Amino acid sequence: MEEKIIEANIDALPGPTHLFSGLGVGNVASIEHRNQTAYPKQAALENLAKAELVAGLGIPQYVWLPPDRPNLEMLRKVGFNGSAREITAAALEHAPSMLQASLSSAFMWAANSGTFSPAVDCDDNCYHFTPANLISSLHRGGEANERAADLHAMLAKRLDRPLILHDPLPELVPLRDEGAANHMRLSDASGLNAINVFVYGDGPSGRRPQVHFPRQTRLSVEALARQHRLPGGRVAFVQQHPAAIDAGVFHNDVIATSHRNFLFYHELAFADGEAVEMIKRQFASEVGQPLTIAKVPLEQLSLTDAVESYLFNSQIVVDDTDTWTIICPNQCQSVLSAKNVVEGLIADSNCPIAAVRYISLQQSMSGGGGPACVRLRLPIAAQAEILQADSFYRLTDDRAASLRRAIAETYPEELTLGDFTRTDVLDQVRVARESLLSAADQ
Repeated sequence: MEEKIIEANIDALPGPTHLFSGLGVGNVASIEHRNQTAYPKQAALENLAKAELVAGLGIPQYVWLPPDRPNLEMLRKVGFNGSAREITAAALEHAPSMLQASLSSAFMWAANSGTFSPAVDCDDNCYHFTPANLISSLHRGGEANERAADLHAMLAKRLDRPLILHDPLPELVPLRDEGAANHMRLSDASGLNAINVFVYGDGPSGRRPQVHFPRQTRLSVEALARQHRLPGGRVAFVQQHPAAIDAGVFHNDVIATSHRNFLFYHELAFADGEAVEMIKRQFASEVGQPLTIAKVPLEQLSLTDAVESYLFNSQIVVDDTDTWTIICPNQCQSVLSAKNVVEGLIADSNCPIAAVRYISLQQSMSGGGGPACVRLRLPIAAQAEILQADSFYRLTDDRAASLRRAIAETYPEELTLGDFTRTDVLDQVRVARESLLSAADQ
């Protein structure tokens, strides 16, 4: 077998308790849709359809199923006791934001689950994964252990090299970490030679956001690079532009993205105007070839339109015919400036992207997550067992059909927070999750 890295994807399905709670820090879409009626069945079917699209392009595609919600253990830890209905009713009356946090399906945004490094990048020749502590937001801090367990169950003993599963960074505000949404791996076509770009939001006085709290720190990304044993010459630390954060760009993947040797970014993605030139020089030195870039000027796409369209949260994939496709949310069609950028990419002979697929992720987008948010990239050696065999997590045609049927038959059509004082709703979401687990195991 040819020695190379294959980029697999894990997409996470939202759970039957999906709501719009508006708890996302600096997340414009989340805030704008606070307390609106949510549609869990639509959300899960949309995310599943997106994963099926990627699998249909010949790319190894896996799915994570929703963890148990409401998170009654969390509610008990903050002083609520009794039956599930008694706990949720008391929380709704006395601490509704805690109830919202316990019901959250924000775990659907798998890009925040952690940071993954392939063995070929690490000087100990091991794979590394650090679950993100996600302590910036009330509703996400409890996800780390859940997703770490999922990743371990999926990959343990199925890789070509050992997997080192780290603890999350300490739950301290200066070490807040949001995972792969603030990390870009730039490589050659084989994937064997790469540099890692980590993006953080805090900075010295005068270069800090004034409106929104930055959710990734320089201290945290430096710690991740050390944990993963990434050689210093192959790591770059870049500050996100504070104006972008204040405009609602709460992660780097809302203003820049990459695939292989291609970097696609907005003019105001990075605070240092020379950051991209530095990355280009480092890539050429370490990888031995030029980096292809596509810079979108502010005059062509405003920060407001970038956030509304989620253009940079599109997912770039290379199919089994070596065709580059960009998977964009439908909003990139309705925001004219974003549509023009996409059409320009495809028309540009210097850009590797040859095709576009527009998809509906309306429920995820209303919470602030596009195609790239709902997936975690896994760069894995081609000879790894996980890529050769079926598993509980691999999305096959049959498994997708079973999951789709379970969602259609059991997920609630619509929900608001007040519904969770009803025993029948609590029973329905429990049965829905159990049905999904059963469907995946068929």
